[in-house]
Amino acid sequence: MKKYILNIFTALMSIAGLSGCSYLDVVPDDTATLADAFKNENTAENFVYSCYGYIPNYMDYRTGNYSWMVSNEFACSYHWGTQWFPNLQIQQGLYSSTNPVIDIWRNTYQGIRQCYTFLNNIDVVTPITLPQSEFEAKKKVWKAEVKFLIAYYHYLLLQNYGPVCIVKEEIPLTGSGDNIFLKRSPYDTCVQEIAAMFDEAIQDLPTTVGSADYGRATKVAAQALKSRMYLFAASPLFNGNSEYYSTFKNKDGELLISQAYDKEKWKKAMDETQKAIDMAESAGYALYEYKSDKPLNDFEQAVANTRYTMIDKWNKELIWGYTGTKETAGNGNNYQTSVIQNGFRNRATPPFGGIGPTLTAVEMFYSKNGIPAEEDPTFDWENRFTIAEGDSTIKLHRNREPRFYACVGYDRGDYEINEETVTLYMKFGEKNGCMDLNTDHLYTGYAVKKGVHPAAKVTNTTFSIEIYPFPIIRLGELYINYAEACAEYTGSLDNKALGYINAIRRKAGIPDFQTAFGNLSRNKLINAIHREKMIEFIFEGHWLYDLKRWKKAEEFFALDAEGMRGLVSVGKTNEEFYKDTRLIGRPFVFTRKQHLHPINNVDITVNHNLVQNPGW
Repeated sequence: MKKYILNIFTALMSIAGLSGCSYLDVVPDDTATLADAFKNENTAENFVYSCYGYIPNYMDYRTGNYSWMVSNEFACSYHWGTQWFPNLQIQQGLYSSTNPVIDIWRNTYQGIRQCYTFLNNIDVVTPITLPQSEFEAKKKVWKAEVKFLIAYYHYLLLQNYGPVCIVKEEIPLTGSGDNIFLKRSPYDTCVQEIAAMFDEAIQDLPTTVGSADYGRATKVAAQALKSRMYLFAASPLFNGNSEYYSTFKNKDGELLISQAYDKEKWKKAMDETQKAIDMAESAGYALYEYKSDKPLNDFEQAVANTRYTMIDKWNKELIWGYTGTKETAGNGNNYQTSVIQNGFRNRATPPFGGIGPTLTAVEMFYSKNGIPAEEDPTFDWENRFTIAEGDSTIKLHRNREPRFYACVGYDRGDYEINEETVTLYMKFGEKNGCMDLNTDHLYTGYAVKKGVHPAAKVTNTTFSIEIYPFPIIRLGELYINYAEACAEYTGSLDNKALGYINAIRRKAGIPDFQTAFGNLSRNKLINAIHREKMIEFIFEGHWLYDLKRWKKAEEFFALDAEGMRGLVSVGKTNEEFYKDTRLIGRPFVFTRKQHLHPINNVDITVNHNLVQNPGW
């Protein structure tokens, strides 16, 4: 009975944000105490690092990154099983409140608890190597960093679960009743509370940090994340969504999602995003531009701009990125290991070449004229799977925008690896193609370029990848977010919004927005901006969250319920290979309840004030 009570107490502490005190991990001996963690400035800073330790491992698409490979942008090798790949379980809807597969709730509240433990103990530290004045200055920044993390962890919960329990202080172990059993706050209240947390952190955070501290919190990162949160709050999923959430209430009857649409939320998102842009640009952030040691024409420059934005370490566009520890970066950066195709070394060794872009992703890119290829009268869309006379690949792969060529590898197309450009041969039995459905292969018939560093070494004797920080938020997102909020609020684009979206398009090497689209009605304008966002941030983990907040997810993913789309990887001839096919064993299942992730039933059972997300 004593053991049972202790287990329940541990679970209860987690739900209230009280467990996960891993400060014992930052001191050397096995008799460590909390006092040891705060005995001097060095151990105290180690504790700050431990507070960062609850950030998800964004480099690990399988278990750490909650959004990277869980949309229909990617499909895995035919023989890969759901038991080994949680991202497949999410794609196929094979999760529940009993088995959430990815359990963000408990770990994140443990991170919040860790942060409050720091704030409540840092003032007892006596420096041993620093003058008191210098220590006080450092301590001020450390406190701001930890306050940033408290805000970020709450934001992360909000992004995945909707309304959450707001933890404003460390709850003593002797707490009882509703002091322990927190209830969920309404979504709009959460936004206000988290925004106030970010604002408090911003006061004492540095605007930027030096190279030795890349990845640590800054004013710009805090404001950027805050502005994204306001954009989500203004979006259809959370702004007056009586269609989905009219009965979503706490046990006391308190509604958790607003039932009335508030247009002014878009104005708030505009203002907060503008503030983030101004802060970022004043600090020296700018859209990425690839610098080459040889002359590039406009097309080559645009391709390089997109290809390197994600992988050029800590470039000027990256506002906040995730590096993790040496271990999580090396072991967790399994993305490149999984997507770089076979054919460059012995197939029994990595890279595995087991994940490729779907046809849905391939078709999303514009034509060279900067508009949807299916709407471009100069693009032969109806015959896109045919090969023009004298050509070596289908029309779908020709006359596309530069971002397509930066992101997607296709049969008889170029692929940059080993610091050289090679030609891909993707049909069955060919160098880079499928040899057997039950071995690693690119099931969709396509390869990913985006996120793969051209300097990766893949030879018979060598396999090494270039590690880079995962982009949590970058300036280009703020530009598009402002344009989206402006379009929603005014029904048009003001000069700033037009300037921002045109800056994105010029970087991408396509015509300006007004040249490409002319004057669009309000709904068509919003849809055009949505597609611009999906293209610009394809393969970066934005699709699932954006489609959900736009309330487009059910309709969009329903098209893949019978199987995501690809080419025929076992096709040996042009006629066999270049066909739009449904991938057996790779359905994408999405129902309304999946807009919000389920809370583990264990947490619901322990906390009598906690209600489950609708449908779970």
